[in-house]
This record gives sequence, C-alpha cells and structure tokens, in this order.
Amino acid sequence: MSEKIIDTAAQPAAPKTAKKKPAAPKKVADTGGFCVYLGPTMMGVIQRGTIYRGGRKEVLDTLAPVIEQHPLIASLVVSDETLPADRIKVKTPGNLLYVNYHKLAKGMK
Repeated sequence: MSEKIIDTAAQPAAPKTAKKKPAAPKKVADTGGFCVYLGPTMMGVIQRGTIYRGGRKEVLDTLAPVIEQHPLIASLVVSDETLPADRIKVKTPGNLLYVNYHKLAKGMK
C-alpha cells in the first residue's frame, strides 16, 4: 500500500473567513417591555390578564385614574421579568400578591 504524505507547509493557506456571530435578538425589555395585570377582574374598571406595553412606571402612569380609586391595583401590575414567578405567588397563600389579590376581590382598599 502506498501512503501519500502531504506536506501542509507546501500547500497554500486557505483564506480564513471571518465568522461573525449572529446578532443577538433584541430582548423585549430593550424595546420597553410589557406588564400584565394579575388581579381580579373588576367590571368596568380592569380585566385580569390585560397586557400593557411599556415599562412598569409607564403603565402605572397610564392607569393612574384607576389606581386612585383602587390603590391595590398597582401592586398587581407586574413586569415581564417577574411575570412567571408572580403568577404563582398570586395563587400561593403567605405573600403580598396573594393578600392584595384577595383584598381587592373582596372590595377592600
């Protein structure tokens, strides 16, 4: 059997192509994010699960007239970053979101 030995130094170097990393997709937070109301539906006031565009501060400014009437609504508007954990907290006794949800559901301030 004949083995062919190739001298790599004698071969011309292949041009290296610069591999660019794909641009990271913009996170929703980069574009302002969103907030969700996790409290109970209050007919004519606010509905559970409503999604608002923008940061939490912007959303609370938008909801200012409603929050004046029912201040607990502000504590139940959560940002996109905390949404997964807060959805569980609203249903779990022993934390502030749970307490505020039930106070608001009963009509207490």
